This record gives sequence, structure tokens and C-alpha cells, in this order.
Amino acid sequence: MQHLEPSLVWRHFATLCSIPRPSKQEGALRQTLADWAVERGLETLVDQAGNLLIRKPGSPGKENHPALAMQAHLDMVCQANAGTQHDFTKDPITAVIKDGWLIAENTTLGADNGIGVALALAALEDETPAIRRSKCC
Repeated sequence: MQHLEPSLVWRHFATLCSIPRPSKQEGALRQTLADWAVERGLETLVDQAGNLLIRKPGSPGKENHPALAMQAHLDMVCQANAGTQHDFTKDPITAVIKDGWLIAENTTLGADNGIGVALALAALEDETPAIRRSKCC
């Protein structure tokens, strides 16, 4: 995945693949992401339901603009092909590029919302100025 672009997104997706995250067992990933956010000076909160909230202040000059909310779930659908030995509570997902597609051979990839999490993390990490809106029509 290290050669895929945008690299920030795929680096975060690689982290998601490396940490097992079946439903009701997202604690290790949640803690990893919370630690990552705190290291960057971002505000974090885990609510009573176990949702991780990460807040980033607006870009300079945009502090008073409406907030943008991004939402995705940390867990993944865990399914292995018949005859495949994979413990989704312990084993990472091994992603490979095959015929131009990113897949996990013999298991689900966890991209159903893993890519949403990776995109949100990349947006939090990206320090480039906010995209300027152009007037339409």
C-alpha cells in the first residue's frame, strides 16, 4: 500500500489493516487512534457507547466557520473464505494489489468503512490550507 496515492489515506488504512477490529472488539484500534490524535494535539473523547471523537480546530482564518463532521465505524465485517485459517481477533489483514485492485486474499478487506476512517484521519493530519470554494454557475 505504500505506493498508493494519496499516501496519507493509504498509510492510515494500513494501520487499520494491522490491528484486528471485529465488532465489539475495536478497543485496541480506538486506543491507537486516540493516542495518534493526542500526539498531534487534537482533542479526543470516548463517549459511553465507545465512540471515539477527535476534534481539530479550524484552519487559520476559518476558525468561525461551521464545523465539518466526518463519521465512520471502526469495526469490520469478518469473513474468511472456506478453508482459510484466520483469527479476526488476533490476525492482521494482509492487503495486496492484484490486477489493479486492493484486496485481502482469502478474507474480507475491511474497507467497507475502513476507508472512511482512513480518509477522516488523513483530513485531520493534512496541514495544507483549506480548499477554497469556487462559485458555481
